[in-house]
Amino acid sequence: MGFNSWQDFYNFEREVKFDNRFVHSEAVSEFLSNIKHTLPSRELAIASGTILHRGQIGYDEFESEGQTLIKGYQPSRMKPILNKGKEGRANPKGITYLYLANDENTALAELRPSFGQYMSSAQLKVQRNLRLVNCYSVNRHYTHVECIFNPPKSQEEIGNAVWSMINEAYSRPITNADETSDYVPTQILAEFFKSQGFDGVCHKSSLGAGYNYILFKLSDADVINCTVMEAKSISYEFRECTNRYYVQQRNNY
Repeated sequence: MGFNSWQDFYNFEREVKFDNRFVHSEAVSEFLSNIKHTLPSRELAIASGTILHRGQIGYDEFESEGQTLIKGYQPSRMKPILNKGKEGRANPKGITYLYLANDENTALAELRPSFGQYMSSAQLKVQRNLRLVNCYSVNRHYTHVECIFNPPKSQEEIGNAVWSMINEAYSRPITNADETSDYVPTQILAEFFKSQGFDGVCHKSSLGAGYNYILFKLSDADVINCTVMEAKSISYEFRECTNRYYVQQRNNY
């Protein structure tokens, strides 16, 4: 049993966004069955006591000796409210998950703050041993454009390509222009992972150097401290798209 093509995730994504969402077709069911078959090699263990990070835009103010001072949000403010979750990459509205990162800079970068903006930055301690699906744990990562020009052929390469695209879908930055349907594929996968006994999802951040963690239970990590951080610098890096036709045409001029 294995994936049929590097396009399997793309086909799954298209169908659940635009055709059948709640009642799965044979093709979607087969894709999820193939995902299940590969899950044992994607497991990531997180030990009880591990410190993770979470950021929120803003801070609290308090008065001291006639001065207004600032501090990080209270612990209750640094975790979402149970059953009040907004639409997210892994959770539909009303189902609440906990979004964290393995380092502070990654957690704050995921907020995409403006220069000089203040944020509350909290450390959270994992309360029990967890099993996560690691979407990034492949031997080699593939981009969609790369697969178009050089399709993976072996079953291992195809599997790496499919999981690369799953990781990319989870890592894609959220914008105000996103439609609710943009979240559906990763929400379905998260719920499928949960049904298989996993406690959350790990994926590579596209905004920071670290990894993001999505925990299915809010009680699996508790806030132990919170401080205020300021965005001191913001930078972007660009590179040319690896479109061989475009590169060839450009070189002709």
